[in-house]
Amino acid sequence: METNYDAIIIGSGMGGLTCASILAQVANKRVLVLERHFKLGGFTHTFKRLGKYEWDVGIHYIGDLKEGSMLRSLFDVITNKGVQWTKMKDPFESFDYPGLQFKVSSDKNKYINDLKVLFPEDTNAIDQYFVDVDVFNKWFAKHFSLKAKPSMFDLAAKFLNLDHINDPYITTKEYMDLFFKNQKLKSILCSQWGDYGLPPSQSSFVIHCMIVAHYFEGGYFPLGGSSNIAESVEKIVESKGGSMEVLHTVESIIIQNDKAVGVKVRVQKGKNFLEKEFYADQIISDASAYTTYTKLLPSHYSKTFQPSLEKLSSLGATSITLYIGFKESPTKLGFNGENHWIFPDFDHESIFQNRNALIEGKPPMLYLSFPSLKNPLAEAHTGEAISFADYYLFAKWKDETWKKRGQDYSQIKETIAQGILDFLEERFPGFRDLVDYYELSTPITTEHFTGHKEGSIYGLACTPERFRQEWLGVRTPVENLYLTGADVSSPGVAGALMGGLSASSVALGFNGTLRVMKELFQKSGESS
Repeated sequence: METNYDAIIIGSGMGGLTCASILAQVANKRVLVLERHFKLGGFTHTFKRLGKYEWDVGIHYIGDLKEGSMLRSLFDVITNKGVQWTKMKDPFESFDYPGLQFKVSSDKNKYINDLKVLFPEDTNAIDQYFVDVDVFNKWFAKHFSLKAKPSMFDLAAKFLNLDHINDPYITTKEYMDLFFKNQKLKSILCSQWGDYGLPPSQSSFVIHCMIVAHYFEGGYFPLGGSSNIAESVEKIVESKGGSMEVLHTVESIIIQNDKAVGVKVRVQKGKNFLEKEFYADQIISDASAYTTYTKLLPSHYSKTFQPSLEKLSSLGATSITLYIGFKESPTKLGFNGENHWIFPDFDHESIFQNRNALIEGKPPMLYLSFPSLKNPLAEAHTGEAISFADYYLFAKWKDETWKKRGQDYSQIKETIAQGILDFLEERFPGFRDLVDYYELSTPITTEHFTGHKEGSIYGLACTPERFRQEWLGVRTPVENLYLTGADVSSPGVAGALMGGLSASSVALGFNGTLRVMKELFQKSGESS
């Protein structure tokens, strides 16, 4: 391998892949992508067991991907149309509560009308809610786009009336309590809080609105699995003389005169490790804001905002996932590929507070997904059951070797797995009889492979405070060093992609956004 490139990208998650593809295609840059995992893709990679059961570790569904949408066009450009998408059947989600199952339609108007049928006394409040969801989304789009512009625009942006609302920095609970009285309606509207990892009392209403609006037209899934994303981008990067390398853990960023010039890397070769250095004119980190500022850079660069960084990173969501292989199709029990958000009651705050009961085999809630029913090319039927629990419950095993963490750890995992299966059997009788294989993943596994603090799956917590931070964006205090991914935009694959779009636009210079848009429109024209 050569040691000099035009750009180095730390991490191959969606934000890193987006940057790599855009820089290679738009500017013909030779890009080096460095990934610590033995697989490319970050949360977009897949894995198999028993030679047939395959799961997507991070992509469970993505919204706003109909033909002609901006997000669909971006994915087509980034992957050179290497990924095809299938739309989930309607209804694509189900919010399951005791005595109430609300099925979510991919038709926004039907979604609204279904709510009004259940809660006719709140018709006006429901209409206002969906208007406000759109308003808050527009506010964020302007807020985000201006933070990505060159610094000369920052001062001018402060004098623009962007928000059109009194206070965008409110919690989801504050909004719900202001406009709704019916607790069941509030709970139904907040059912997707697991998509950003915080209950209504802690989450920003902005992020709530972004998630809700993202799925107004249903959910989509990558045909053949999400690993096609990284595979497609790798071909593009290599065609321009670049490279994407696994088992390359960046230990630090090389700084000269307050300018990023390269990275120091620990390379794994079998059981051995060697140190290497790579150099480039631009360094882009998809390793998360926390890791970049606290592990890859000297501490003085984040001194002024370290308290905020620590606080936001301490609230990051950590998840437990049970990967399930089925003997036969889950359609036998009436499933058609829809996601299920399953709650034992209507109080999301108490559910979140009770999250650590999971370690005793008592899941506080579950998200149930069926990858094989969303992917027509799946070889065998699979499911994923996801819940939340704190990192500290598993921390004492974090330095043990993956898959060799001892009997005590295995026993705790088994207790959790059996509790999840009991929960699902009670809700869907006959579920256990379909199970052929299962495997549990905890936050320390996520931490081991991603390097994210305490195995966080969504990055910095999406509280109202997150969106007040002037320091949190693509630019860093170090010249030629940029951030990408979810932390500079919003959680999830789509958010990370938008973070990558923003980072690559900035890295391309003053007219970077125009160059990226030109590429996008050219590719769209070629396909029409």
